[in-house]
Amino acid sequence: MQTRIHIFTSIVAAMLTCGCAASRPGRIISNVVGSAGGVIAGHTIGKREVLPTVLGAGAGLLASEALNFGIDSAQERTFAAGYEKAQSDSAKRKYQSLLEQQRVGPVEADEARVSLLEVPLPERTVHGVHFAPATATLRIHE
Repeated sequence: MQTRIHIFTSIVAAMLTCGCAASRPGRIISNVVGSAGGVIAGHTIGKREVLPTVLGAGAGLLASEALNFGIDSAQERTFAAGYEKAQSDSAKRKYQSLLEQQRVGPVEADEARVSLLEVPLPERTVHGVHFAPATATLRIHE
């Protein structure tokens, strides 16, 4: 009965010490499992002594944190590689767009965006000058 109390107390202590540093649920779970595994291993190897049990919990937590560090650094490298690839793709798209604009040519590109609008001008007098009715053509660039 005393052994179960020691194991339970050690597992609760491991859960309380490793949960504070974790930032995501998977990290909390892996730290608790690592600490609990260390508690059980330390308790078994140390012949039910308290010090080996506590040292086992610490070793299990360190092993779990080393594993989490490896996972986090791999994720950071993958993110950095993806970011660089996206930057490269963006530059390539911009370059291809510039090449396409040059290939089409300025005259053809302007003709596609220009429309002509006929505006009737009424008969009028401005500063003593008489203007006959006429039409004006406006070029509209879109």
